[in-house]
Amino acid sequence: MKAPGSHGLPHGSIRDRIRIARDRAGLTRADLGRRVGVGPSAARQWESRGATTPRIEHLASIAAVTGVAFEWIATGRGLMALPNSEEQPVLVEEVFARDADEERLLIAFRRVNARHREHLIRLIEGLSR
Repeated sequence: MKAPGSHGLPHGSIRDRIRIARDRAGLTRADLGRRVGVGPSAARQWESRGATTPRIEHLASIAAVTGVAFEWIATGRGLMALPNSEEQPVLVEEVFARDADEERLLIAFRRVNARHREHLIRLIEGLSR
């Protein structure tokens, strides 16, 4: 059975939907875990057979990070991709700016072309160690 509007992808289990969303976003399991705020082992477990289901706030973050609809990732219903997702950002407490400095950084980051974003991410990660 296929989810309506899922572009022919089976909705399957939640672990399948997480894998599909992660692959679609071009992320490794470690990348997804880091962006959601969990360790790599937790992110791997989400896609393992018989593993625990992510908490609701982690599902919301997974949806935001991968650009899929929360309803689809959580239930398999509805559209997988968000319509006009760039025009309708998903706000998740763990993802949006928490203060003026983070807001400035986020605004500046969004202005950087995709080719240079990875350099900025690595720089900031290096500084945060």
